[in-house]
Amino acid sequence: MAGITIKEFLDINENKDNVLKLLRLTGLVGLENRIIESTEVNRPGMALFGYYENFASNRMQIFGRGESSYVEELSKNNDAAVFEKLFSYDIPVSVFTHNHTPNDVFIKTSLSASTPLLVTSLPSGTFINRFSVLLEDEFAETTVVHGVFIDVLGVGILIKGSSGVGKSEATLELISKGHRLISDDSVELKKLSDGLVIGCTRKGLAHYMEVRGIGIVDISRIAGMSGVRDRKRLDLVIELSYWSEQDNDLYDRTGLNDIKESVLGVEIPYLNIPVKSGRTLSTLIETAAKNHRLKGMGYNSAKEFNKRMIASLQKGKADNNS
Repeated sequence: MAGITIKEFLDINENKDNVLKLLRLTGLVGLENRIIESTEVNRPGMALFGYYENFASNRMQIFGRGESSYVEELSKNNDAAVFEKLFSYDIPVSVFTHNHTPNDVFIKTSLSASTPLLVTSLPSGTFINRFSVLLEDEFAETTVVHGVFIDVLGVGILIKGSSGVGKSEATLELISKGHRLISDDSVELKKLSDGLVIGCTRKGLAHYMEVRGIGIVDISRIAGMSGVRDRKRLDLVIELSYWSEQDNDLYDRTGLNDIKESVLGVEIPYLNIPVKSGRTLSTLIETAAKNHRLKGMGYNSAKEFNKRMIASLQKGKADNNS
């Protein structure tokens, strides 16, 4: 994992209005060459007591109230040896929570080791949770796909299809009906730690659409901010394909087959909707979104219909035998 530098981490935090409430205690030391490789952190209590087996030195080190108190006791005795041993490991950064500032002995040792030292006013648990959330996107497995990503009735739908099949036109119709665009043409998909896949706008391309014959349009200006959003969970993949009589038997006519498409290793429901003259794509996509929501609530129209048909046939057979 490549990771990010401490400087990049601090920049991300600043862009989020300093959500981690951080202050630097060691200036610019180590900001460019120390790397955060994980959203997981380590509490170095056992290391301070001299036990370094399985010490997760490559993680951010969190000094909560217990660790801070012990550091204070060691500092009063001017015992730098414990700190020198700690910083002999390649620690990316140390963070003291609860607004506790360590003694000068600890700070000087950290400076000597070129290891950044930060302090936050947040409690340890709050800081760790916010840190994980803040960097989740940075460490998420990512891919970029061609298509349109739109929120239809709360369902995140990736619309795919060959060039000119009607993706943009269908999307414009959906936006005019009150649905929300996330990204057009180039969709960034990320797999989060909980296994969910989210689609995001790409930097510099947010909320712009290319419409043949018109050009580039800014949906956030045309439809207002209520017509766009920055990210959404991917719930459904819809592929638009040109209608072919030869492939007519391949199109799902009952909905009994739950077809999936693997996206970043996650199985996402998939539909192939054939396109031909007279079919209103936006209405079809809306219907697909509504049907997907029904399935999420435990009702499957196709299976219910199939159940009723079987019951009707069995009843007819019983009546004929009576």
